[in-house]
Amino acid sequence: MGCAIGIDPDSTGVVCALVNGSSVINKSFSATQEGLRQLLKWIGRQDEVLVAIEGFHGQSQPLEKVFRDSGLVFHSFRPADTEKFRKAVLGQNKDNQKDAESVARYALALESQGRLERYRRVWFPDMELQLLTRSLDVLSTQITAEVNRLWKFLRYASVDLYLVLGGKNPEVDYSEQKALKNQGILNLLIHQPDIGAWKDLDDQQMLQAMGGGNYKGRQKLIAALRCLAPQLPSLSAPLALILKTAAHRLQRLLDEHIDLKRGLEDLVHERPQIQALTAIKGVGIPTAATILAEIIDIRRFSVEDSLAGYCGLGMKLHSTGQTERMMPSRQFNHRLKDAFMTAALNYVRYNPDSHLAGYHRNLIKHGMKATEATKRVARALVRAVYRTLVNVVAQNSESQDAKGGESEVASEQSRSGQSRNSNTSPSTPKSSEAKRLAAVKLRQADATESRTRRKRRVIPKQTA
Repeated sequence: MGCAIGIDPDSTGVVCALVNGSSVINKSFSATQEGLRQLLKWIGRQDEVLVAIEGFHGQSQPLEKVFRDSGLVFHSFRPADTEKFRKAVLGQNKDNQKDAESVARYALALESQGRLERYRRVWFPDMELQLLTRSLDVLSTQITAEVNRLWKFLRYASVDLYLVLGGKNPEVDYSEQKALKNQGILNLLIHQPDIGAWKDLDDQQMLQAMGGGNYKGRQKLIAALRCLAPQLPSLSAPLALILKTAAHRLQRLLDEHIDLKRGLEDLVHERPQIQALTAIKGVGIPTAATILAEIIDIRRFSVEDSLAGYCGLGMKLHSTGQTERMMPSRQFNHRLKDAFMTAALNYVRYNPDSHLAGYHRNLIKHGMKATEATKRVARALVRAVYRTLVNVVAQNSESQDAKGGESEVASEQSRSGQSRNSNTSPSTPKSSEAKRLAAVKLRQADATESRTRRKRRVIPKQTA
């Protein structure tokens, strides 16, 4: 194929270059729905043309969505790679038209070398799930920061109140984990930020300031504060305002956190993979959703070792001089690793009699750091997650076989209406796909726990 369209997107539109030999035709389209529809029409009028985009999942995100929805096959390149190619082929001067032309010529050069296929976009993230899980992660970090900030303000306002809420005051019988996430104390700080005035409130007034709800935990909090109230100092107006705004900000973040978790729970019924992962004891809905959102599609990984390397829990061969050694990779998906580490901690906590929990205890008993021991358990959970997701995909494939419908990997029609591989994985017979997935599952079942327990030792190179 000697014809290609290179696309250079930005926030307002796209610049395209149709390259056919030495001929170059430039077109510009806006980033509106109408502009992207016109772009699709223009591409559709070309016969058997490669489509390539500079960048992936950034400025090109709306464009990618339109292409996927229409079944258009496209490729994506890193801007750094196309920039090097542009400087070598088209010169140092940079503008949008030259960028688009360099993308098209780079695609043609890779095709002539047989290296273009790796840049074809096959798997795409579940954007709704990914946005929800990443927003929840950011929100959790913000909540932790706000809790620490409020603790700091309370300690400055009154050390006695700081110690009581932290469960460290021996004179007051009150201890509760995550006390500052308690809606009662937050409502009290919002409606009555001057803690010196709390001694003038009776039990009913204090309960009303906390938002009502006369239950055991709140009664215990009121009793502790009533014992402490005569010792609390009156606060200045600025300090009272600081406490009020900090408590209000933390309460708002906690409400948003609850809404996002509910949104994730609503998605569970639509995604059987999340239901399957939550069947692993200790893996909750947020953790399962994060794992699925970051993996994108389990068929991206031929074996579970590939998934372990992708989430930073595997090892890779590193050669220096006369030795070879296994070392952890520095390039991995940090969100996915954090999710597996969280799952490992919860698994050990809620499955104390399991073999992995015993394995975790033995590692620490023999001198291993707790973090490293948890990482070993997380590596074992990678295997369990891989098998679970492979089973779900196999079951879905078998179900589609029984219904006689098209599988997820069926080929689509290209823009010219002729049969052509789509931007999903290459089409295979559905029965063969099910057999392949079953074979992968069996191979993984045969793997022993010794792989995660083997020692990482230096291996001398073999001499000829």
